[in-house]
Order: sequence, then structure tokens, then C-alpha cells
Amino acid sequence: MQELNAAGAGVDDALKAILAKHRSGSSARMYDMLAYFLGFLDEDLKPSKDTPSGKRFRPALCLLIAEGYGAREKTMNAALAIELFHNFTLIHDDVEDHDERRRGKPTLWKLFGVEHAINAGDALAFIASELCANTKPNVAMVLFAAFQETIQGQYMDFELSSGKIDSGSVSVARYMESIEKKTAALIGASAEAAGRCAGQSEDECTQLRTYGRALGIAFQLADDYASVWSTYKETGKDAQSDIRERKRTLPFFPAYEETSAKVRLIELYNMNRQLSEAEMTEVRAIIDATSARAKVLGEIKRYADEAREAAKTLSLPPATRTTLGDLIAALVPQDL
Repeated sequence: MQELNAAGAGVDDALKAILAKHRSGSSARMYDMLAYFLGFLDEDLKPSKDTPSGKRFRPALCLLIAEGYGAREKTMNAALAIELFHNFTLIHDDVEDHDERRRGKPTLWKLFGVEHAINAGDALAFIASELCANTKPNVAMVLFAAFQETIQGQYMDFELSSGKIDSGSVSVARYMESIEKKTAALIGASAEAAGRCAGQSEDECTQLRTYGRALGIAFQLADDYASVWSTYKETGKDAQSDIRERKRTLPFFPAYEETSAKVRLIELYNMNRQLSEAEMTEVRAIIDATSARAKVLGEIKRYADEAREAAKTLSLPPATRTTLGDLIAALVPQDL
């Protein structure tokens, strides 16, 4: 999206400068590893000829809103802190999930080892905290609260993926809480921090947070939908990957409640391995025989509408409010 990309201009240069500032002495190579993960260096730790990795969506959103309030420069440290913390979570997430590729390249741990990946990720978290300390106290509180929620959401994600389906510890309520923390909290903070940096009212900042969190939940639910019902050609991702990994995302829960094949579904989802193609086909048939698809689409629309309504109330210029609405449509397609 053109307006969002324009708002994010300068973020990459600022990230490079931050890494260069910390790159010194015997640990210099660790910051080169981080430059690789952010897309500035290639696998040989030489300047990359490709476009930098990552969409920089969160800092761009933060700066887009800040520009609407005339507070871009005041907001830059918050935007950069959010982006660096987000990438810290991705580095650790790849280690935890044993993922070998991200953004079409080897993950940090795969290329340099688990130990280096963990330490490099920790370094990003520290730098993000340092940037937070250079914002206003009320902004830092918003950011640190979102950082803590994100880690809590990551913990809950693993609890959901490892818990037995019929144990009572796996529920739609716990799943919705996990995605609000893991995905939506940081997007909500991206919007709210811009308002607080600009000195906006408490009501305005609350609406910004509502917009960001609702957008984050709708985006995650749309991703859940795509992971079950979209093809590789449509998304560029592994088709039905959530079923293969037995993830307890939103499509699972209404199917579990409604199906007459509950015992078989429990058996499949309680396995301690990836499902075979035949088992994936069986699960998909069970899900499709219920109202799961319609219910997931209904929830996506509900949160997308909540984000739209929040955007309409903001005191931003009309063009910025329009862009925030367009962003919802771009991230949460209505023709799912």
C-alpha cells in the first residue's frame, strides 16, 4: 500500500544506524547476524542486493498515524522499538518452532546455530528496551505492556499446541486471548504509541488502541482461515499448514463442537507428529461438514468492522482515516 510504504520511509536507514552504533569489538559479528535477519546483509554477511526482509508494517502504521498528528519525529523511537522487538520474537519463534526458513531465506538459527540466534534475539530485545527508555514515560509504559503481552501470548500458543484436546485446557476463549496477546497487542501499541507521542487525549488513544487490536485480531483470523481453506497459489504459503501441524486455531473449535466424529478428531489432533496427506484430507472433510467456515468468516468480519468503526472516530485528517480503512481491506480481504 503506497501510503503505508511512504510512511515507513527512513525506517530501514534508522535500523541500519542502530545496528552500526552497537556493532563493535568481539561481538560485532552478532550485529551482522541481525543485519542479515533484517535483510541488509546476505548469507555471507555481505551487503544484500535484495530488498530488505520484512514488511515493516508495525513501524509504518505507527508513523502513518503520527504524521497525521504532525508528530513523526517524536514517534520514531517508539516505531523502531516496536519493529526491533517484533523481530526479536520472530528470531526466537523460529528456534522454538524449529522453522528452517523465513522470508524465503534460512532462519538465523539454521544459518548460525541456536545459541547465536538466542543471543542475537536477546540483543534486539535489549535495544528495543533502550529505545523505549528514550520515549515519554506514558509511551514506554504502553510499549513495555505490549511487549509483556506478546511474550505471554507466545507462552499460551505453546500451551494450546501441546495440551490435550479433551483436557479442558484447550478452548476457543484461550485461543482468542492468545492471539490478542501474541499478535494484536503489538499492533495496538503501534497505533496507540503514535497518539501518546503526539500528546493526544486519553479517549483518542483508547480508540487508536481499539483500532490496532481489532485489526490485529482480524488479520490473525484471516491468516487462520487461509491456512485451512486457501491454496499455495493463492497465498504463497504451505497449503493447510495449520491442519498438518494440528494447530488449534479458530477453525478447529466450531468443528470440534459440532462434529459427530469428535473421537476421531481428538485422536488426530492429539498425535505428536505432523499429519499425513490422507489424515489432512480427513480433518478437512470433518471441518467442512460443519459451520466452521461460516463462523470464522463471521468473526473476521466482526473484528474488521470494529477496526473500521474505531478509525472513523479518530481526529486524524480524512485522508489518514481513509488510509486506515483501506489498510483493513488490504490485510483482511473481504472476498475470502
